[in-house]
Amino acid sequence: MGLVWVICGAGRGVGKTTLALRLCEALPASIYAKHGHGKPRADKPGNFFRTLDELESFMDASRKSAEHVVVECNQWALENHGDITIFVDGIPGVTRFREDTRQLKAKADLLIAADVSPASWKRPLQKAIESKEIIDAVRSIMAEHRRHFFGRSPKVRTKVWFEKSGSHVFGSGLARLLENVDRLGSLQDAARAANMSYRYAWNLISAAEKHLGRTLVLRRAGGCNGGGSSLCEEGRRMLDAFRRLDREVADFADERFSALFDEDQSDA
Repeated sequence: MGLVWVICGAGRGVGKTTLALRLCEALPASIYAKHGHGKPRADKPGNFFRTLDELESFMDASRKSAEHVVVECNQWALENHGDITIFVDGIPGVTRFREDTRQLKAKADLLIAADVSPASWKRPLQKAIESKEIIDAVRSIMAEHRRHFFGRSPKVRTKVWFEKSGSHVFGSGLARLLENVDRLGSLQDAARAANMSYRYAWNLISAAEKHLGRTLVLRRAGGCNGGGSSLCEEGRRMLDAFRRLDREVADFADERFSALFDEDQSDA
């Protein structure tokens, strides 16, 4: 049975859908669903349900085939449905808070809020998930969401990349592409998901492999079973190292700058 993630929030405009879809990109074999009372928009993903009965029927079928199901539903959070519940807080003076905000916050396993440290997310995730790679990916997405929605004071921004002999060989674009290859099993599909042309994606990987002197992606020629692409061990190691360093640098810089900014404000 698939692991069910329930996303809830303090009100409109806190990025629940954005967070849910980002999680779906990172979680293997995942499915997204949303419960709401408005009309589904053409530019938004499908699996939109106006009644809880429709949502529950969809979930009963989806959990049998999907490894992860990400559901955007405040009511499910209140009723303790799901395996992991994530609550996204609002901003006083900006967010129109729901009447049940306190109840939703109390029900959640993980809180994304200005006054909640990202360090608090690790233990609840470890209780539900064995894969360190998935835990790291989820924490990275949540940390980015927190920085984006609660960055009312100045925030430092970082960009990490790897160089060799003065040449850029590995950065966020290649990391996103490799993640898509690992998730989709096809370089063509991975390039499309990363908004790259197939030729550009191919050249990006080839250039990195040439500079690093190691293979990152294994290509399988087409045949009766079709072709495809997958990460080799070196590719996975490089991706994991980059994502871990990127997250650690961003968290350290964000926390350090916030502390220095608070000190300056208190001295002013």
